[in-house]
Amino acid sequence: MTTAADLEGLFNRLADGLASEDDEQRLGAVLRSGPASRRAYREFMALHSALHWDYVAAALPEPTAPPSLSHPPPGRPPRATWLVAFGAGVLLATAAAVILVLLRPAPPSTERTGSEQSTAPATPDAPRADAVAALLVDGVGSEFAPGRGPNGVRFGPGDYELVKGVIHLRFAQGADMVLAAPARIEVTDAQHTRLVSGKVRVVAPPTAKGFTVATRAADYVDLGTEFGLRVDAASGASDLYVFDGQVNVTDPQSGAVLPVTGGKSSRAIDGRSAPAPPFREGDFPTPGSIGLKRWEEYERQTRADRTLLAFYPFRRQPDESVLVNAVEGGGMADGRIAGARWTTGRWPGKDALLFDRDTDFAQVAIPGEHQELTIATWVKVERIDFVLNAILNSDGAEPGGVHLQLNRQGFVRGGVIVEGPFQDTLVGKSVPLGSWVHVASVISARARSQQIYVNGALARERRWQSGVPLKPGQCRVGNWLPDPTDKFRIRALRGQIDELAVWGRVLSAEEVGRLVEAGRPGLLWSKE
Repeated sequence: MTTAADLEGLFNRLADGLASEDDEQRLGAVLRSGPASRRAYREFMALHSALHWDYVAAALPEPTAPPSLSHPPPGRPPRATWLVAFGAGVLLATAAAVILVLLRPAPPSTERTGSEQSTAPATPDAPRADAVAALLVDGVGSEFAPGRGPNGVRFGPGDYELVKGVIHLRFAQGADMVLAAPARIEVTDAQHTRLVSGKVRVVAPPTAKGFTVATRAADYVDLGTEFGLRVDAASGASDLYVFDGQVNVTDPQSGAVLPVTGGKSSRAIDGRSAPAPPFREGDFPTPGSIGLKRWEEYERQTRADRTLLAFYPFRRQPDESVLVNAVEGGGMADGRIAGARWTTGRWPGKDALLFDRDTDFAQVAIPGEHQELTIATWVKVERIDFVLNAILNSDGAEPGGVHLQLNRQGFVRGGVIVEGPFQDTLVGKSVPLGSWVHVASVISARARSQQIYVNGALARERRWQSGVPLKPGQCRVGNWLPDPTDKFRIRALRGQIDELAVWGRVLSAEEVGRLVEAGRPGLLWSKE
């Protein structure tokens, strides 16, 4: 089954010129599968094409008279940007050609060639440069006022009002803007936006130098920095907090410019400057904090699942040896940390445990007998030192014990300790090093089978013949209880673990996929 996220990743690799032969074959199959897939592809490519023309237009020489002091000129993108834009156009043209080949083996003679498509900017029918100024790249709990929302993920010139939640926009020249509701903005183009009311955080790389946020009281011209800006809807006062770099505050009436540098703040109201109110932590969410907020909402919803036996959010406690189970009544207690140390997890503000010594582990107990279990966790493997590397293993080798490990090649393996033969089928890829990966082990004693999913994709399946209930008992996370007689005595994980959940049932592949989406570290994170 191909999910929306899979399609997005496939389309992105194609547009970025990173598609493999397998990707191209898979894309052909997807596009032949139905009109919905083809429509999704067309919308995606149209969006990238529009952004491409925006980049190209931004790289052209300014044709107009010198700008006024109230609107200092944005920095001209470097030649590298133009080259990137041109390269993107070539890739898009190539991608279009690939799709034509895949879908239409015998195209009519009137079809335009790839080279003709690459010259499209010179034609009168080329898209307007500012058709898409920004994209919605992430958000949590977002809701817009009627008639003031984006077209899907596209933000063209226009008026937008966020009434709930937090969103992250990325403008065509690279500026990131995080809006926290309630907020209202008017997008002019890829470099100019007016903040009518509310709060925004702007992070502008060098390619977006000159990114300008206008308000009633002043214009704020970014010189490659990070800042927060708040506009009071009633008074029109605007408060600037520069976190890094420099922002030029320009009076739209007089043209006077006030430079404000990192660590400083300024208020503009009724044509004059004044001290800004004290900065309040949390007023200006970061792009990374959106993922954490999304995860917190996921945690709240997941904990309401009555089939959940335990949910360890990996949240550091005053007693740092305690691994708190956030689920009450599931029959599982808090865990105990031995050696593993607390570190930063998937997002700033989220904790994880670091396992980097042979004796590091955390102990949890899954008591009783079970017919079904699902064990899911987020893990970041830094290196693989041993033949077997434990994620979660039952202590000892009693029948019904469970184990979930990686082999030296990074492939997942595991199962249930049973008597008699079993059959393993390896169907997925290995776990990449240095990236957060979601691993879920779905075990059924009734079906006598186990499926292990990596980032929502089936990676390994095991089947056995003997009937035995699942009895995990005491388990070690990030290690195992060494057996001095075993030839693979050391199985210590080298990496981090962030979140562990245990259900008393099997989760479907769709449910596992939703866990991955809810907990993905960020927009740029890839399942591959």
